[in-house]
Amino acid sequence: MMQAPAFAATFESMGKPIFLYMDTRNVNLNGEGECVSFTLQRDGVLRMYSRDGQRDYLSFTGYYGDNGGIGYSINKIEMKHPNKTFFVINADQGAHAKNAGFWIVGKYKGQWTCFVSLDTLANAGYTVGEWHQLKVTTDTTGYGTSDAIYITSQHEYMPPGAIYGYQRKFAVDFQAALSWDDQAQWFSIARLQ
Repeated sequence: MMQAPAFAATFESMGKPIFLYMDTRNVNLNGEGECVSFTLQRDGVLRMYSRDGQRDYLSFTGYYGDNGGIGYSINKIEMKHPNKTFFVINADQGAHAKNAGFWIVGKYKGQWTCFVSLDTLANAGYTVGEWHQLKVTTDTTGYGTSDAIYITSQHEYMPPGAIYGYQRKFAVDFQAALSWDDQAQWFSIARLQ
């Protein structure tokens, strides 16, 4: 008897993130057959609720203990084989968007949980506590799907002789790929740079 071919997990291309800060403080999204709400509270804490407000799932707060000026971007990632939904939450703070927190959440055994955080990235070599901007992509090929979620950390600097902000440059200081391990039902991480 022939076995059906095994399909590797693939991630769909990500759309533009939804940014919660100042005037935009709530977004409703669908994932895993459920409607959820993300609400940015006045104290700078982001909460994930059931849309009816009956269940409080997760809370996200600045990694460094100061929630002043924190904004959160939320991006939905769809995965195929198996079909799953993840939400990428990327927090930044200040005029130069210093990273202040990072999470990838999804359902594990029927419960919303955090699969990836700054601590996960630190275990792979990311330097927590330094000034960084984190960017997340899935499709790096142009074909609309990818077998991994790619995280790139960069910092900005002023090259010699530069005096204006538009002259700033960016240097990549960390890259990693997150792949779905279907047996473990969790992400594995591989540092690329």
